[in-house]
Amino acid sequence: MRTLIIAILLLVLLPTLALFGFILSRDVFYVVDDYRYRLTVNFMVDGKPLSARGVVEETVHRPPCIMTETNCGHIAIKGDAVPVTFPNGKTVFVLLQVIDTDRASIGVTPSRALPNTSPTGKMNVWMRREFAVSTLLLPTIVYFPDPRDPYSVILTNPDRISEIGGPTAAYVNATVMVTDEPVTRNVESYLPWINTFNSNLDVKKVEFFRYELMKNLVSYLRRDDL
Repeated sequence: MRTLIIAILLLVLLPTLALFGFILSRDVFYVVDDYRYRLTVNFMVDGKPLSARGVVEETVHRPPCIMTETNCGHIAIKGDAVPVTFPNGKTVFVLLQVIDTDRASIGVTPSRALPNTSPTGKMNVWMRREFAVSTLLLPTIVYFPDPRDPYSVILTNPDRISEIGGPTAAYVNATVMVTDEPVTRNVESYLPWINTFNSNLDVKKVEFFRYELMKNLVSYLRRDDL
């Protein structure tokens, strides 16, 4: 009887452990590409160019689907939003991805401006070649009138940048380029609450949609999936 129980346990336990191990190994053994890109955002203020840039790392995972899964791949991201400080002292942040005000986020990043394919299957083949980023792929721009208060966040767009950067401020364009430069990490020097915000977020302070937006705000300003 004891042998039978052990056999039954093994029949249940071993497949479970195998499935768990397979799921755990997906992020290790099914990485198909890993690269860094540099986003450069260009403005003009008082007839003078103003540029800011940041480097983000992306790791592409494409494991086989399990059971009923239909979309098994994902992209892990590490990086910070790009701070842009205007001569009037105000700083905006070009987020890591596009925000749709109806759905909080649509997961579109500026790396979509890179070619879909390459001769080697790796993005590093495009090393140091610049590609234009359309306004559809340009991540959302946000501004904090009070940098100490995350609830003061304002969403804006390139056409309205003069409302923050000054009457002569204008968005020019943006480019993306595969690079081997280190990942940029500097948002906390502008927004000291970045690492503790989610744990202190209070649903009672804002209406539900804004709460959802604020809850995801840190992942738009900083990602550390890797």
